Amino acid sequence: MTMVVAILQARPGQEDILEAALCQVAERSQEEQGAVAYTVGRQEGGRFLVSERYADRAACDAHFAASYVTDLLARFPELLDGEPQVEFTDVVTGFVR
Repeated sequence: MTMVVAILQARPGQEDILEAALCQVAERSQEEQGAVAYTVGRQEGGRFLVSERYADRAACDAHFAASYVTDLLARFPELLDGEPQVEFTDVVTGFVR
């Protein structure tokens, strides 16, 4: 299983727009073959934490190639204050209920 963890800092004034965009991606990701979990958290100050799980790296790669994901990534310069911090890892243990 592959996990992706991202930390995104919204540009001031773009917090609600970024949240809506992340929610749209989460909703569409539910239909993806191999998508196991997708969680978006929002902290004060416009910082977002995104956690994603995929059955394998191929499913993860397919997610990042989807047009609704590439469209959001292309908007990052206008939505984010700085570069996103993104980590990919193999899941060692955990659960989803």
